[in-house]
Amino acid sequence: MASAIEMHYVGIKVSELQAFAENIYIVDGPPVRPFGVAFPTRMIIAKLADGSLWVNSPVPVSGTVLERIRQLGIVRHLVVPTRLHVWRLEEWHALFREAALWAPPQIPRQFRNLPFAGGLTDEPPRVWADDFDQLVFRGNLFIEEVYFRHKRSRTVVFGDFIQNYPLSEGRALFNALVKMARIQYPDGGVPIDIRLSFTDRRAARQSLEKLLSWDFDKLILAHGSCVREDAKAFVQRAFQWLRK
Repeated sequence: MASAIEMHYVGIKVSELQAFAENIYIVDGPPVRPFGVAFPTRMIIAKLADGSLWVNSPVPVSGTVLERIRQLGIVRHLVVPTRLHVWRLEEWHALFREAALWAPPQIPRQFRNLPFAGGLTDEPPRVWADDFDQLVFRGNLFIEEVYFRHKRSRTVVFGDFIQNYPLSEGRALFNALVKMARIQYPDGGVPIDIRLSFTDRRAARQSLEKLLSWDFDKLILAHGSCVREDAKAFVQRAFQWLRK
């Protein structure tokens, strides 16, 4: 029988489970459509030291992919790094009732009835502290994002602040928005609207300083192409406007 997630998204193409780094996997999901234009989404899965699975920003998957995920281990943690991703938890919570839900600093009112295990702070919960460092990136008027550094693979996981889109043939509006927002592959960047909503630049610079103090070489983005080497330099360029 198809999974509840698969059944709800019949006809929408979703990708296979892909190994990104040691004990880190990604799955590309169906697009979101801000401004009526399709932008890609991505889920991140980590196999923790205790053998359980940590799932960040869940996306719809096929029954085949769901089975592959189950073969990796038991899903113990469902995590969202930003309030813009909280809606993604609902169907996965229905599927993995025993998994703990972990909330970003801001939870939209309509989702506050979900049984969250706790809020995400600058200190990782004990259950994954051996696997990840953690940081709340502050200073934005509307959104606070939580970033994670997978220690073993030196990989940082981002939410929405940095995006990195290749131009796409035959998608004139999409390409125009990507160029206007200054988030074009290969350099990517922080979209202009997000830059403008950083009203507390001091807090943002402090967050950036801590982020750049981490030892990392790879970067997984929720939206757009990931970075498999020299990721710290990529992040430095993306936030150059904030460091001035």
